[in-house]
Amino acid sequence: MKILIISFLLLLSSILLFLKDNNVNDELIIKETKKEVVVKKLIKKKFEKKLKFSGFTEASRIVILKSQVEGKISSKFFEKGKSYKAGTQLILIDPEDKIAKLKEMEALLNQRKKEYEVAENLFNKGFRSEVKLSESRTNFEKALALYEKSQVNLNNTKIYIPFDSIVEDSYVELGDYLKKGDPIAKVVDLDPIFITINITEKEISKIKKGQVASVKISDNFYKGKVNYVSRTSDKLTRNFKVQIELSNLNNNIISGLSSEIQIGTKSDSAYFISSSLISLDSKGILGIKVILNNKVSFLPIEVLSDVGNGYWIKLKKPIIDDILIITQGNEYVIEGDLISFKFEENVQ
Repeated sequence: MKILIISFLLLLSSILLFLKDNNVNDELIIKETKKEVVVKKLIKKKFEKKLKFSGFTEASRIVILKSQVEGKISSKFFEKGKSYKAGTQLILIDPEDKIAKLKEMEALLNQRKKEYEVAENLFNKGFRSEVKLSESRTNFEKALALYEKSQVNLNNTKIYIPFDSIVEDSYVELGDYLKKGDPIAKVVDLDPIFITINITEKEISKIKKGQVASVKISDNFYKGKVNYVSRTSDKLTRNFKVQIELSNLNNNIISGLSSEIQIGTKSDSAYFISSSLISLDSKGILGIKVILNNKVSFLPIEVLSDVGNGYWIKLKKPIIDDILIITQGNEYVIEGDLISFKFEENVQ
């Protein structure tokens, strides 16, 4: 009997020791499988979605100045490639014959005026018919028109620049004889300067006149605004023409330069993260690994914009609570892992 009791006690002790060893092993396994990662709190920020385009610079105005009268160029006051203010005289066409013509027309006008005054006086006294009075008035008005025309021709011997601009090209030299309509110079206005871009039918509804645009030209950045949006598309490309206006006070930006344009369309709240923090699940869905209830959770995301040094994202299923994204160690954990974590330094 004693032998049976001793055997039972030994068996019970063995079972207890075995169970104790299993509990210790389980604790060790849990401690060994509970991984530690580094996290930081995701903070929502204001994000403005931007559309990107390519375009080229264009002068706001290009005008070919032409002669309005015939004559020889007696003076030239401009040089090709230089800037001039509006109202600056460029050339003088020899006015001698125009001055003589003006004097001739002035004398004729004075004669017709006196004839009309005499006819009107005789008509009032009853010595001249209304027909004769009308004829005198017609002659006077014709003489006045000829006088004004000769005065305009004389004024047109002086060619002025119509607006602040650069003389891009010259077609005349001192002593040249000009006919009416002959080109004199090409002037270009570069302030403001325009950026022309083509917008697809899917994007045109997002572009409005007055929108702010960021423009990159030769590694320099400028702020501009949309000043024109076409209402009809190109028959071949089905694209719409849009112009961006930039201030160019010193004419530093020239026409014909390639440009990169960004136009903000819609403000929203989003998260900005490093590209290295984006993962793919087994189904190929983009997402981020976060900590929820001390476990790894995979949250699907929508990428709003790639800005080179990171991504602006939105969660496909927004979470109200604070989100702790795994910044270090995310490649070693999977969804459901029970883990411990610590915050990045200087980040709470």
